[in-house]
Amino acid sequence: MWVLDRRGEGRGVRVTRHPELGAINLSVWRAGVCVGTVQLAPQEAAQLVGALSEQLGQLAQAPPPSVRPAGRVEELEARLARLEAHARTPAWRRALSRVASRRTAPPPVLPPHHLRVVPPA
Repeated sequence: MWVLDRRGEGRGVRVTRHPELGAINLSVWRAGVCVGTVQLAPQEAAQLVGALSEQLGQLAQAPPPSVRPAGRVEELEARLARLEAHARTPAWRRALSRVASRRTAPPPVLPPHHLRVVPPA
């Protein structure tokens, strides 16, 4: 089962049952990459469900949230997503991408003044 984050950026939580381990696995995803997991025993999963139910009940009774400055929050979330994506990419992979992009780029064209006529010897 997948639960997608309402903020987007490819965020989500995946819930997976592992009978061979007697556990429920929660994995946190961002842009198609698993960034963390938690394995819960059945009784821990039941406690989590109870806590979620309790929090939902309290949220339903709370006054509606005030309007937040949307532009700034979205800007910071997008920046954080870019930083996290950069941090997840190993340095060797970033270097390889830079080299590959240079190899596919056409060679630079030098202006004519860099050419020198050499008289025959």
